[in-house]
Amino acid sequence: MEENKTTKTTEQQADELNLVLEDRKISVPVMNKLGEQIGVLRFDPTDVNMVRRYNEVADKFENALQNITTGGVEAFDEAGDKIIEFLDYVLDSDSRAAFFAKTHPLSPQNGKFYCEQVFDTVGAFIERKFEAEGVKLNKRVSAQTRGYRTGKHAKGK
Repeated sequence: MEENKTTKTTEQQADELNLVLEDRKISVPVMNKLGEQIGVLRFDPTDVNMVRRYNEVADKFENALQNITTGGVEAFDEAGDKIIEFLDYVLDSDSRAAFFAKTHPLSPQNGKFYCEQVFDTVGAFIERKFEAEGVKLNKRVSAQTRGYRTGKHAKGK
């Protein structure tokens, strides 16, 4: 009698050796006011490390803008590339593809640079996501600690 042996493919073996985690990255379509999609931002909006990364580059951002008034087009483009590099780092994403594929970060718009509008919009989105996650966390903690608050678990019951 022959044993029923199954051999695993290399792909199956590789799958068994991989850990698949929910990294919380989402794809957010970036739309303009005309309703046209101008990019897609793939990032984790509740990554607490964004604050640390932002703090690391905040001063460098100001330095990148210093030469744009006196340096000519090259300085303008260099500053724009630096801003994109900083935003890529902070968001851990490709911000050029998401926001700046067709519009320079330092294009003026309503008395601000375009990149400032991007920062404000992304910041508001992140804030909403953190608030929603906070509500979910509070609800979960409240449900798990209800017995302690009501005395149900008093005296080891």
